[in-house]
Amino acid sequence: MKKLMALLVLTLAIAVNAVAQDKASDVKKLFQLMQSEKMIDDMLGNMVPFMKQQMTVKSQDAESKEKFDKFVDFLMDEMRVLSNTLLNEEMVGIYDRNFTHDEILDLIAFYESPTGKKLIEKNPVITAELLQVMQTKFIPQFQEVVGRKMKEFQP
Repeated sequence: MKKLMALLVLTLAIAVNAVAQDKASDVKKLFQLMQSEKMIDDMLGNMVPFMKQQMTVKSQDAESKEKFDKFVDFLMDEMRVLSNTLLNEEMVGIYDRNFTHDEILDLIAFYESPTGKKLIEKNPVITAELLQVMQTKFIPQFQEVVGRKMKEFQP
């Protein structure tokens, strides 16, 4: 009887592990369909010109500019490593905890649909438009509001 019970527990543990691996594989498939890595790379790529514009080098000589460009490249590489780790490790667990396997399969079906594919296709355009609006409209307003508030705290 003990052997039968141990066999049953072992079989159940193997089955649960197989289901968990299938779900994790499906989450990774979902991320591929969502083109999550490309989206992160595109976002980081779009940040470089913005960062260079916002961060000015005090000395504009060629050596300082080269050092600054190398720093930005280093920063982007480090952010890519971090984002890939987050996506391929942490996000899989987060999706696993927050979505059932059936919901993951529903999301896969959506991203395989024409509408889901169009969303992926249009996402870079939407992101670029949003960044443009932020840069031209909201960031200047935000900087103005913050600047006024900062003056209140100055002695």
